[in-house]
Amino acid sequence: MTKLGKSIELKRGATLKNRAVMAPMTNMMSFFDGTVTKDEIEYYALRSGEVGAVITAAANVQEIGKGWDGEIGVFDDRHIEGLAKLSAAIKKSGTKSILQIFHGGRMTHSSILKGKQPVSASAIKAERPDAEEPRALTEAEVLEVIEDFKSAAVRAVKAGFDGIEIHGANTYLIQQFFSPHSNRREDQ
Repeated sequence: MTKLGKSIELKRGATLKNRAVMAPMTNMMSFFDGTVTKDEIEYYALRSGEVGAVITAAANVQEIGKGWDGEIGVFDDRHIEGLAKLSAAIKKSGTKSILQIFHGGRMTHSSILKGKQPVSASAIKAERPDAEEPRALTEAEVLEVIEDFKSAAVRAVKAGFDGIEIHGANTYLIQQFFSPHSNRREDQ
């Protein structure tokens, strides 16, 4: 425990002022279109001063990947300005800012997606109440998702984030490709 307050240099050269990191926590504060709000900026600013790094709540890389209302968007260049304000608020006292990026896949609902059907690795419903059957992504769409994760990372860098975290757990899209329950594909 004596090391918690000491700085640490990461393998790629970034230095955290201490070893405490604020984990990503869903806060549902963004506007309906994924735009960061003033309240969200203040929320992170209040929590960032003492820790070495803050990892934001999940930011969706595609509109069809939105998991819930109030989620941060990083799927379009129009989000960069708000994300830059968010990153700057986190970094005000030397805290590193990390944007978590993800795609909800089948763990969303058409009511969240403005009537669009959720997508996944395969057309298999999640085992939870009110789950809808998703549409299986085509091979071309899978490649688009990969490109959209890359584009989201570029937007995060343009917005001034020090790093990104790819959310690949909690039964969201990346995990849906790894799970034999949700992935029954026979293509590449």
